[in-house]
Amino acid sequence: MPAVLLILALLCPAAFAQQTAWLWDEARLPAWSVHEAAVLQRHILLTGDDILLRPRKRWPALPPSTLVTPVLHVEVSTVNPPVDIEKSRAIIISALLDAAARGSSGWVQLDMEAKPSQRVFYRSLVRDIRAALPSRIKLSVTALAWWCRAPAWLDDLAADEVVPMFFRMGKDSAAMRAILEQSPTRLHASCRARSAGFSPQEPFARAVSERYAKNYWFDRYAWKRDGADLPPTSRSPE
Repeated sequence: MPAVLLILALLCPAAFAQQTAWLWDEARLPAWSVHEAAVLQRHILLTGDDILLRPRKRWPALPPSTLVTPVLHVEVSTVNPPVDIEKSRAIIISALLDAAARGSSGWVQLDMEAKPSQRVFYRSLVRDIRAALPSRIKLSVTALAWWCRAPAWLDDLAADEVVPMFFRMGKDSAAMRAILEQSPTRLHASCRARSAGFSPQEPFARAVSERYAKNYWFDRYAWKRDGADLPPTSRSPE
């Protein structure tokens, strides 16, 4: 890195942090995420005795140069929990491998919100996915914010990247925001590493997102409102 850029990076790390948009169904690619996007490739719903697979509605328009990290979203129904979650293992691994084959960033991401009773399954699933993936493909997993206070979820998790989702935190929102803003060392080391997920609808002080080398952004308005072409950090409060 040239000396001038190195100085700027030290003085203003946010300017060099990677900003990556999560593109769910119908979401458009914002200009600030043209380098790389995390694109939903398929949904899997585990409910009762059923395993329901649904591909995304349509692939977004992306420049040829945009690096794509495919995302597999696995939803575990809380209304009708799976009777035997184990039977979904092979299907999830196969879908993740298929997603990885469609990427160009060298990464693939598992987005799965497991309950405490499913923790052992989740951790072994991540281990099996990592073992099944080619060594050249890195595995990213999202993590519910409260997992960042529960070492049993994240200690020695077999993923190359953990992306804590600091939005839609429910009843833990106030407590988690206070920890993240005032005492981040209370979070698991995996949640203080290279990446984190944020939402422009639930902004933090800019200093919070600046701690991370990579910010993933989830916008419930799919980047269709005014200002969508501005990096989210430039709209966050100081």
